[in-house]
Amino acid sequence: MRFALSFVLAVLLPTIVHGQDAARPVRFMLHGNMSHELPTEEYLRFVEEAQPDILIMGVFDQRLYSLASPPAKSKRAPLDVAAHLAKWQAVANRLHKKNIRLIGQMELFVLSDQPKELEDQTGWFGFYGKQWNEKLLGPRPAKSVRQLLAHSVLPEKLKDDKTALCGCRVNTRAILGCFNNPHWVEVQKRMVKAAIDHGIDGFMTNRNFFEHCDCPLCQERLRESLAQRFNADQLRIRLGIANLKTHRFTCVAGTYRVHETVPDGLHLEKLRFAKERVREFFEEVYIKHGRGLKKDLFVAQWNHMAYFDELHLDRGHLPTSTRTNFAHAFADERWGVPANLWARGEDLLWYCNWGTTQNTILEKSYAGDTTLYGLYLRARARGKPYVINKYDFYRPRVMMAEAAALGYATNAIATPWQHEEDRAVVLRYVRFLRAHADWYAHAKPHAEVGLLFPRRAIHAGDASALEYVEACGRALIRAHRLFDMIPDDLLAQTPLSRYDALIVAAPEYLGDDELAALRAFSKRGGKLIWTPVSTEDRRRPGAKSAHARHDSRDVNLPTVRLANVRVKPEAVINRLDELGKASYAIAPWHVEVQAYRQEAKKRTILHLVNYNHKEKAAGKSVSEREAPIMAKPVEVRLRVPADTRIRQIRFLSPDANGETRLPFRRIGNTVVFTTPAFLVYGVCAVESE
Repeated sequence: MRFALSFVLAVLLPTIVHGQDAARPVRFMLHGNMSHELPTEEYLRFVEEAQPDILIMGVFDQRLYSLASPPAKSKRAPLDVAAHLAKWQAVANRLHKKNIRLIGQMELFVLSDQPKELEDQTGWFGFYGKQWNEKLLGPRPAKSVRQLLAHSVLPEKLKDDKTALCGCRVNTRAILGCFNNPHWVEVQKRMVKAAIDHGIDGFMTNRNFFEHCDCPLCQERLRESLAQRFNADQLRIRLGIANLKTHRFTCVAGTYRVHETVPDGLHLEKLRFAKERVREFFEEVYIKHGRGLKKDLFVAQWNHMAYFDELHLDRGHLPTSTRTNFAHAFADERWGVPANLWARGEDLLWYCNWGTTQNTILEKSYAGDTTLYGLYLRARARGKPYVINKYDFYRPRVMMAEAAALGYATNAIATPWQHEEDRAVVLRYVRFLRAHADWYAHAKPHAEVGLLFPRRAIHAGDASALEYVEACGRALIRAHRLFDMIPDDLLAQTPLSRYDALIVAAPEYLGDDELAALRAFSKRGGKLIWTPVSTEDRRRPGAKSAHARHDSRDVNLPTVRLANVRVKPEAVINRLDELGKASYAIAPWHVEVQAYRQEAKKRTILHLVNYNHKEKAAGKSVSEREAPIMAKPVEVRLRVPADTRIRQIRFLSPDANGETRLPFRRIGNTVVFTTPAFLVYGVCAVESE
């Protein structure tokens, strides 16, 4: 059995959830598997040696219970689920002695991806009908398993399973439990209780999305939702519904994978309803019920983002496309969820980008970085731990360096540990991060430019601005500028005075409070750079729904207008250069820079990550095949306040021994210094008096 290991470094702020006490903080994490299989003794000893805060491992949902009723021709013997859970309890007890929490994984809705199992009454369906364990799970919530299921009359079906780049199977033939069905809600609650009773400390839920259903429960819940959001005239004009009480919906639609078209008004509202119901289902089962059983239950979702697939490398999750469309934006399981409900009650924010940043393509200047994803998630996290899972099976040093630089842990399921050299590399980085933990704790992002993420537009059904944001973001990265991503639905809550300039692509979708925040920023002397989406890009197939609504008023912002930045992103850098006084580094494109500020310690921390390596190197271990190429010294020009006196600048790297004190000089309000050469990761502390 092969396990993947990931160490997670994330500095966490306390999380307050529905009046609960904050959960214990998470700094380091391991991910063991995504199956029912128990850890080997070798792996357990390794976990005990590493001593992470949490181990994510095992499944405790229908995937586990289905093994009690294998198909007739299966070579696998039926699993005694109760006995298996007892073995997991022994694992949990052992981990608890080392103060390690065991986090299980739960599938929300998918009962099986094999329709024949329903026909033959095997797998989950056989367990529910013939082998249900009342001692473990209580009485059956429904007499027949078919009473749990979602229905669909939609004709479109994928004929074959799809395998995506990351190895995930995408199968729309999957048989689902209905998210509006109280019987299925109760089944999930029973499985949660059984796992908690056997020592499981929390859950990460998988596939937090829904396909299609036309059952009476879904019809009624959708009517209720629309009645709350629209009056009779709006229903008739916007959605084509003359009489809501008698209107027969074709279905509740929960996914959208088409690039050539964009949903109409009613379809958008169905999608919005489905996302909201998934959130409510999750909160009811895992937060309200789960934490009612165990107050400090650890809860997280495994979600996805496809906003910044720079080279359009995804194969399988969505049909192939050379442009970023609404289907990409909608892939986020939290599309349409208001900011105040976004990830409410969760302890860890875990996002996967479908394996599109697994490795470099150097000839195309592609670093395989997750920087734009990470900056967006960092802004949304607002103190919670956050993870970008990129399936990087090839670059353990880069994985951990990028994690440290962006404040999260990435490759949550792909860090190698089986080979001695791989263990040495991973543990060296872990020891480095632990030894210098004070360089990472209580550090706030330090940026001079804010790049607005157009969440308001996306939720309205307009994804045309995404390519503009990606182009600007990539230009800022290549120019080694210090910038944050700011979700525009958090504008009114974000301290904007820290920035010299803000870049906005879709201001017409902003609310009054958000526009007021931008005007106040401009009045204080901040520069607003508007990168309008061209008419051609907004009207292209797949980008914007004709029903995407925004206020037609003149937003009347004092902006500098930069046209065509999707194809001419250097215009943004040129405009910022005209403003002057920017911090930057002089380095090749494959070196990226992030900065943080520790006010209490009067220092700025700069992180440098080198993505350059030999792409076709050979070797027995993953670390040997990673084959990093040393980065040359980097000149840094860091702007500081006029009254700041620099005391010293220190440089550290996990790939070099000791600390280096760097000479520096002052040019006006800019401190200039040069780092040593470094292999993959270097970190500087600029300390003032």
